[in-house]
Amino acid sequence: MEKYVSNSGLEFIILSRDGKNCVVQFVGTGYTRTANIDNARAGKVRDLYNVSVYGYGYYGEFEKVPYWKQAKQLWQNMLKRCYCEKDTRGYFKWGTRVDNKWLCFSNFLSDLPSLENFEKWLLGQREGKEKFNLDKDMKLPGNNVYCREACSFVEDSINKSAGARSKLADYYRNISK
Repeated sequence: MEKYVSNSGLEFIILSRDGKNCVVQFVGTGYTRTANIDNARAGKVRDLYNVSVYGYGYYGEFEKVPYWKQAKQLWQNMLKRCYCEKDTRGYFKWGTRVDNKWLCFSNFLSDLPSLENFEKWLLGQREGKEKFNLDKDMKLPGNNVYCREACSFVEDSINKSAGARSKLADYYRNISK
């Protein structure tokens, strides 16, 4: 079998061909996908399971829901805050991390609608209303892992206020009654 190299430097092989379509397999991840044979030979195929975002994240396969671009930006910013040493506002120095499941954008995108206040975040994205931020430690004070179980969307004004933690502690105490 002949090995090819994608434009991003990843080796792949062509497993089969049917007319102008072919099935390629990336050597590093084992990911297989269908591609146009001319694009494959030119290296214009991507391995969606190759770690390519801040040294930890990868895209996976996902359906493009109406809010996927906003979700992608949110996901990339989350990874940046956790893994980019140059991000002065980030959490790199405190060991905050992203759950392994959420290192894959496809999983993150699937879980988003289940997070508290998702609809409000979405509305803020679409209509410029009150902005909501993805928060990892309001539900679980002191938590340092971004994950489905701990995250929720919190009003920007509350999240950034000086007394945010005490206000949110009160908020969660009241809803759990």
